[in-house]
Amino acid sequence: MNRRTAMRIVFDIQGDLCVLSHRETMTMWARVLARSGLPVSFSAGFNPHPRLSLPLPRAVGVEGEGEVLWVQLERVCTLSETEGLAQKLPAGCTIRCIEVPASPGPRQAVRADYVFERGEEVSADFWLERLQWAQQQLLSGEPIWRERQKPGRQNKILDVHSYLEGIRGDSERICLVCRITPEGTLRLEEMLDWLGLKREDLAGPPRRNNVVWTDN
Repeated sequence: MNRRTAMRIVFDIQGDLCVLSHRETMTMWARVLARSGLPVSFSAGFNPHPRLSLPLPRAVGVEGEGEVLWVQLERVCTLSETEGLAQKLPAGCTIRCIEVPASPGPRQAVRADYVFERGEEVSADFWLERLQWAQQQLLSGEPIWRERQKPGRQNKILDVHSYLEGIRGDSERICLVCRITPEGTLRLEEMLDWLGLKREDLAGPPRRNNVVWTDN
């Protein structure tokens, strides 16, 4: 993006909105920005669309804290022109900050935390047993093999260890520190499978936060 016309929006998405897919989240922002009157840049051609980018896709069913949206504008936009944007967002989406950066980066996510909260039906003893087992396996340094399902294609064998930088937690929550590479990262189902947990074991949607960005 041209650095003179790029705007970065940092936002949270929670509650029912976490079930939006990546494309649906883009559509939500396109509509919000259209109502805001901001000078959003559009592509050329018969079907122009706003020049937006969510550089780190979020899995369906995962809440996000500190998500990043890049918007390309037709002209330099002052922050005072963005003041009404927050009022046009649906419940469950809140803006943390809006920046007009002097440089276009950082753009590449390299690490993120995924937080899982213990549900009421799961005992604290079982939760702690799973946490300690996972910590020991990670500390062992041994490969943690899992088979990634790829419908219509040959399944892929991957080493979970290569995507994990750490794990911490207590009797109420488990936090996985995941590495993000150009080839991808762990999927939510793979994290839960390794931990020996199911979605119904959780108090609510998993949450992604503390995303670390670096220059391209």
